[in-house]
Amino acid sequence: MATAYVRLNRFDEARGVIEQAFAQNIDSALLRYRLYEIAFIQGDAAAMTQQIDWARNGPDGSQAFGLQAEVAAFSGQMREVQEFSRRGSELNQRGNIETAARLTEPDAARNAVLGSCRQAPENAAQAQILARALLNNARSNTAVMRPIALALCGEVGQAQSLANELAKENPKDTAINAFWLPTIRAAIEIRKDNAAGAIQLLQAVGPYEAATFFWPNYIRALAYLRQKAGREAGAEFQKIIDHRGWDPTSYLYPLAHLGLARAAALTGDVAGSRKAYQDFLALWKDADADLQILIEAKKEYAGLK
Repeated sequence: MATAYVRLNRFDEARGVIEQAFAQNIDSALLRYRLYEIAFIQGDAAAMTQQIDWARNGPDGSQAFGLQAEVAAFSGQMREVQEFSRRGSELNQRGNIETAARLTEPDAARNAVLGSCRQAPENAAQAQILARALLNNARSNTAVMRPIALALCGEVGQAQSLANELAKENPKDTAINAFWLPTIRAAIEIRKDNAAGAIQLLQAVGPYEAATFFWPNYIRALAYLRQKAGREAGAEFQKIIDHRGWDPTSYLYPLAHLGLARAAALTGDVAGSRKAYQDFLALWKDADADLQILIEAKKEYAGLK
């Protein structure tokens, strides 16, 4: 119920449900994670620290590093992301290898989306090594980001190979087949300069979007930008912004503001574009200054007329 309320952007109600659980001596890492998300959205640093401390002292201390890595990525602080991920992954390679894979795998997609493609294939390879040690059902949960990252960085052959492997190993997995594989293949088509094909692949994903952590919307929006279809791209980016609860700590959320700025510029909406750039730069006010995507965004913003 708490998760459902978060997905609906009803954050106070979600927190209320969790407090009811605590009153009945019900506690779990997932409930604590939801509290962390809510605290992050509401800017409650003290409550965030409380949940980090709980995770650090819990049965799987590496989860604290995963939480901190997510927030650092949201803010464009990729050096901190790498450090948190490294520390958490190293801790878990001596214990829970599935958690180690989950901690390592997002680095590839983060670097790919944020423009650090030199690092992304290395991240993907590391996550692949860890994933090989998992049982198939656990492996499928940690595998979807690698091919997306490789596709976004132009490693189309490797991305296609991993997609084929996912399809072969998970013939009856609804999540893999209904939305992750179309999303991966759409990312591949974008790199093959086939934006129309990417959009067509994503048509069937619509009913599942609330469970896909923004990825189909983001990939579809990139395809529309490739087509210079500003209005359509803007609608996809706006959907991410309007549904924060689908993935409250996702780095795709601030990037949706940047995408919206670019989409508005394509339609000639200079005022709307300027506002969206300002929103993005505010969210990334503490970002690493040398991130290429941030450098490009600042140049674009300065060039608005």
